[in-house]
Amino acid sequence: MIDRVEWITGVGTNFVTNAMKTPCAGNLRTIGHISALESILPKVAHVARQTRRAWINGETVPAAERIFSIFEDHTELLKRGKTRQPTEFGHLVTLGQTQEKFISFYEVEEQSRHDTQYRDEVLKDHKKKFGELPKRFTADKNYHISPEDTAMQEKRIPLYAVGKKGRRTEQEEAREHDLLFKAAQAFRAGIEGSISVLKRVFGLKRCLNKGFKSFAASVGCLVFCHNLVLLSHM
Repeated sequence: MIDRVEWITGVGTNFVTNAMKTPCAGNLRTIGHISALESILPKVAHVARQTRRAWINGETVPAAERIFSIFEDHTELLKRGKTRQPTEFGHLVTLGQTQEKFISFYEVEEQSRHDTQYRDEVLKDHKKKFGELPKRFTADKNYHISPEDTAMQEKRIPLYAVGKKGRRTEQEEAREHDLLFKAAQAFRAGIEGSISVLKRVFGLKRCLNKGFKSFAASVGCLVFCHNLVLLSHM
């Protein structure tokens, strides 16, 4: 199968080269078809090479060197630690929401980083927009760095409600069972509702625009529409 794909890719490449030299190549529709074929052939060849490396040569091909979609080659492999969906494809979108449900921060990158690396950017952006750090900050457990970091953040933010993964000490258990901490976590859980609305109503679940820049722009448009609808109901 790999040999067959590599062979047909070579045939396609030769066809594109020769087709551009024919008289009919001046036709706009023909140019469109040839350009589409020319753009997708290198991706097909890349997939064939990565498959040969993995299945024939027995190599472990890093995710950064693999293509998961020949139609959207910027697609990432995401491992979010979910039981039902251990592996997902797309891009990590980071959202920050205020008490009034406005999305005040969003970030989407072609090469996603770990959640902990976004935490400081979110806080810096909040301070820039509102003039000070938030009095309450909450996020899921992926944002937890260390007990020392949590202690430092609690000196800057009165209510820093980010839980710890894994085993906890008695002091950490008491902290996470505090009523204010649990209320903040309940607010964080409520943000899932906004994400659901973005997916079901505004189309965040599947982006039909081509290319990463269009993908990122579409996320920005959805966030803007979400805030605009929210503002119209206030």
